[in-house]
Parts: sequence; structure tokens; C-alpha cells
Amino acid sequence: MSLIRESEIPSFSGNLGQLESAVRSLDRDGEAVFDGANTLHSTFQGLAGGYEAPETSDLLVTTLPVRSGGEQLRDAVSAVSRALGDYAADARHIDSRLDSLRARARAVPDVSSDDPDYGRHVEESESIRVEAALLVASFERMEAETVRAVESALPLGTHHFPVFGPYLPGQGPWMPLAVVPTFSTPAEAAAWWRGLSESERAELIELSPAEIGATDGLPVAVRDRANRVVFERMWRQDRPDLAYERHLDAEPERYVTVRRRHYYGFTSTEVETEEWKEWNERKKEISALLTVNDRLNGEGDYSDPTLPRAYLLVFDQENRGKVAIANGNPDTADHTAVLVPGTGSELKGVRGDLNRTVDVWQTSSELARPGETVSTVTWIGYDSPEKIFPDATRRVYAEEGAPVLNGFLDGLEASRGGPGQGNTTVIAHSYGSTLVGAATQEAGRSRPIAADSVIAVGSPGMTVGHADRLGVGAENVWSMQAPFSKDQVAEGGRLFHGETDSRWRRGLFGVPYHDTDHWPNVPADEDFGAGRMRNDAQDHSDYWSSELNLRNQAHVVVGRPSGVLRE
Repeated sequence: MSLIRESEIPSFSGNLGQLESAVRSLDRDGEAVFDGANTLHSTFQGLAGGYEAPETSDLLVTTLPVRSGGEQLRDAVSAVSRALGDYAADARHIDSRLDSLRARARAVPDVSSDDPDYGRHVEESESIRVEAALLVASFERMEAETVRAVESALPLGTHHFPVFGPYLPGQGPWMPLAVVPTFSTPAEAAAWWRGLSESERAELIELSPAEIGATDGLPVAVRDRANRVVFERMWRQDRPDLAYERHLDAEPERYVTVRRRHYYGFTSTEVETEEWKEWNERKKEISALLTVNDRLNGEGDYSDPTLPRAYLLVFDQENRGKVAIANGNPDTADHTAVLVPGTGSELKGVRGDLNRTVDVWQTSSELARPGETVSTVTWIGYDSPEKIFPDATRRVYAEEGAPVLNGFLDGLEASRGGPGQGNTTVIAHSYGSTLVGAATQEAGRSRPIAADSVIAVGSPGMTVGHADRLGVGAENVWSMQAPFSKDQVAEGGRLFHGETDSRWRRGLFGVPYHDTDHWPNVPADEDFGAGRMRNDAQDHSDYWSSELNLRNQAHVVVGRPSGVLRE
């Protein structure tokens, strides 16, 4: 090891002052571009006062892309400006720290190896070299992130996802929201959409994408297009891919050693820190957005070219988040399966449920008749119980989610042309089956649930005592339940969500008591009247990991229940 020299410390050669000046100019120029486009559009709209003709409405909307393009370019330039501004600030900070290291290097005296302080000076030299290397590595990483941010922000840059437009954190007076009416039924929404002109539809998707994407009954392709606008604008604003990398770099210590006293003395135990738990939950939230992006664009784990196009039918980041993704288009598929997950289902857990529907799609497509197509939908669209106890013991989540699920299923039926168009199976897991049961009993509803078959998987009870009360015919109701040694949910849940007959009463904490020798029925019981599928699940979450389980579900999905292997 040798003593350090000042010349070993790298220097930043760029002109940061010139870069910061350019950043300020970009902001001004971006606003000028938008102002010009907006002025052109506003002036053109002013013609409406003195020009009347049948084609007026279609003519006046033709400058909408001009304004939208100007806004997109302004926001893209602003994103570039922010990225370069951050780069300049980080570069100044790193350059300042390198200057400090150069000062420390100058302070290291040039002494011979026989000097009593030689070892101390060598140690200081190595410390300076390590710090300099870390700063250079940090600079290189920051520079690479800036390049990616600039490329993704530019309208004609290198994107790994489609460009739909800028993120709109707020609506200015120049961008009034296009009004989306409130509909009594999804069928009304479908009829309304059919009556619009193409220019009216385009304007609604551009100006009110969240509302259009959330409207049950609109065509699947339309909802997908609108929700992708919402998703893409979020992506451009928040850059989850870059946020994920930064988040990984900031991982705190996971474990801390804690001494606990007991009867025989003390023991030491490693426990997870609260900081790491919070960090891990945030990691899941960001990772979920990467999963959605990968599936929408056929990347990462979803790059298999045999997978069908993905359709984004629901996307909402509020609270715990909601999302629905279809593998294939339900509007055109011969067979559609909708997965309704249970306790704890939320946006940050989308990956597991999405993978289940991908597996069901692949198996169902293999079993479908020649020429028939399949679509499978991951529907995380209701406020599920967060925890098993006490949340999942309450029916209120199912009762409040019932109209939401019915609206979604009615919407799929309306968008494909009405009842009888296609075959729909609802696959309900755990508390999701309680929700489905509640949906079949929704008060004031004049028709059965919009499904042809129901598969209850690991069900704690469906709020009814027999399969014939679910409205699809007992012969079209199926149960997949592992033995008690593998899955205890059915036995524990029947006390809260199972039913038998009027002799049952609900007592303290909602637990039923009885004056007969019978327990409340759940779908796995023979008395419930459902077809009981053979399965080899090893626990409550293991119903989609084997060929036996997937094929049994798929036989129902493709309308060939005779192929199901029964218990």
C-alpha cells in the first residue's frame, strides 16, 4: 500500500452552471409550446359561436390532438428538465465531496516507510481511496438513471411501454373534464357508449380516462385503453421502476437481537425490525406496479409469446388499491373465468392471483374445443378483509362487495351483447366465495348472478345452506376443498358464513348456535349439494399448483364438467 496523491481523486469535467441554465430554459420553452397549442385549440373552439353546421361538433374536436400533443410535449420536456436538474444537484454534491477528499489527500504528508506515522498515513490514504471509489460508483449509477429517465420522458425516446399521454395531477381550466353520466345498470352504459360518435369517445377517453375505465358495461377494449392511459400517466409521473431500484438500495437492517427473560434465565432471539417491515410493505406496493406493467406489455415473467393480450379492466391506487386484468378479451371469448380472491386481496398482492389466472388460462385453452377461445380475469375489485381475525369472520365485507361484483359481472355480460353470449365461470377462493354467495342474495336484485357456473375453492361458507340457492343450478356449483389436516378454513369459517336452515340463530359475536345435531353447511359438505372436486392441495393457498387441480377447474371453465374428477 502507498500514500495517496491528490491527482488520484477524479474531478467532474462538465459545466454544471451551463447545464442548470439549460434546465431553466427547457421549463420556459416547454410552457411556450403548450401555450401555443392551447391558444390554437381555444381559438378554433371560438368559431363555434359563429359557425353552425351538422359537422360542427366533429370539426371542432379536430384540434384536440394539437392541444393534447402540446401538453404531452410540455410534460415530457418538464420531465427531462426535472431529471437533468436532479442530475446537476447530485453532481454538485458529489463534486463537493470529491473536493473534500482532495483536501484530505493534500494533507497526507509524503513520508518514508520508516516514519513512525507511516502506517497511520497509509490507513488514511486507503480510507480516502475507498470513499472516492464509492462516490464514483454513485455518480455512474446516478448518470445511468438520468439517461433512462430522459429516454422514457421523450415522446420519441426508447420506451418499453406504449405512450398514451402525460400524467395530469390536476385539471386546469383549459382541460375541463368530459362528463361521464351515472348509470343505473351496465346495460345502460353499454347503450350510451354505442350512441356516441368516434370523436366523442376519443375525447372522453382522453379527458376522463379514470371514469371511463371504471364504468361497467363499456367494451373491454375501451376500458383497457382508458385504464392504460391512467396507468401510463402514473408511470410517467412516479417511475416505479426507478423508485424500486432506489428502494432496494435503502433496505434497513432486517433483524435485531432481543434478550428475553424466562423461568430458567435469558435467551436471545432475532426479531424483524419495524423499519424493515415498513420497508418490505412499500417494496410490495412498488413491485405490484412493475408486475402490472410487465403483464400489460408482455415483459419479464409474462414474455411468453403464447400468452394472450392483457386487458386492464380496473386500476385504482386509492387506499389498498384495486385492479382487474384479463388474459384475453372476455368480449370475444367463448369461455370466461373470473377469479374472486379472499382475505387480504389488494393491489400489492396482484402477482399471486394474476399467476393463478394465467395458469387457468393455459390449462383451459388446452382443454377447449378446437376453435374456442378462453379469457381469465383476475378481479381484485372489492374491499376485502385485511386479516383472518376478526375481519374475515364478518359478513359486512361480502355484503358491501356484493353489488360491486354483480356490477362487474353484469358489465361483462352487457359488453359482450347480453345474456347467453358466452360461458362464464366464477372461481371464488376463500372469503371470495362468501362474497359470491352474498352477491347471489343481493337485496333488490331481480335476476341471478351473471354466471353459468361457480367453483368455491377453500370456502368458509357462502351465506346459503344449499347450492340450489346460488341461482346457477346446483349441478353447476362446484367445491374444491383439501382435508382438514391441510386446510382448516372451512371448519373455522362455517361458524360465521355457513348456513343450514331457519333453526339456526346467531348468538354472541355472530356465532350461530343450534337446536339440532347439524353444523352449518359449507360447499365442501355433501349436504350442500355441490359437485366435489378431487384435489391434492397441501394448504389453503395451494389449489393452483398441480395439474389435477388446474384441469378440474378448467373442465368447468370450458363447459365440459363431465371431465371433472370427483371425490
